[in-house]
Amino acid sequence: MSNPYTGTVASALRKAQLLLQSSAQAADTPLLEASLLEAAVVQLWRGYRGFLAEQGHQMQLGFAAGAEPETAHALAHLVAQRGKFSGEANELVSLAENPDSWFAGLCGAWHRLWALSVSSATTSNPASGVQSVIPVRQLDDLGRSAATLDQPLTRERVQEWYQGLSELIQRQRAHSQEW
Repeated sequence: MSNPYTGTVASALRKAQLLLQSSAQAADTPLLEASLLEAAVVQLWRGYRGFLAEQGHQMQLGFAAGAEPETAHALAHLVAQRGKFSGEANELVSLAENPDSWFAGLCGAWHRLWALSVSSATTSNPASGVQSVIPVRQLDDLGRSAATLDQPLTRERVQEWYQGLSELIQRQRAHSQEW
């Protein structure tokens, strides 16, 4: 059975890789480099979310398109709800709960980028009386420290997250194929 999420994950990882390569070439233009690094974070997060959906599909959890698990905890909950066990889902939960993991940095960067877009989208202009009609979601604080959120994006950090996610995906896919 073909997994419809595998292509999304591969595409997001490849885009992140290309964005990282481009950011190295844009080192003399700080704004361009920062933009490319932020775009790489978005692609890494997209790859992570796609991988959660890929794992759920692989385990035949039966969620509808658009209702994919958004966190490792949500994936583990679906697994438990269906009466199944998944070492891969448990590893993802452990990674998400470890404040010293590479994932904590990626998660913090993603939430920082998201929080900035939410704060600007929800502000209103009192003079015009206009308010945003974009729906707002409350994102849980996953135990991120303030230090994690305040660290600037660097090519080295984003490269570390790319490596961590790529290795995680390769390892878990290989393990799944053994079964």
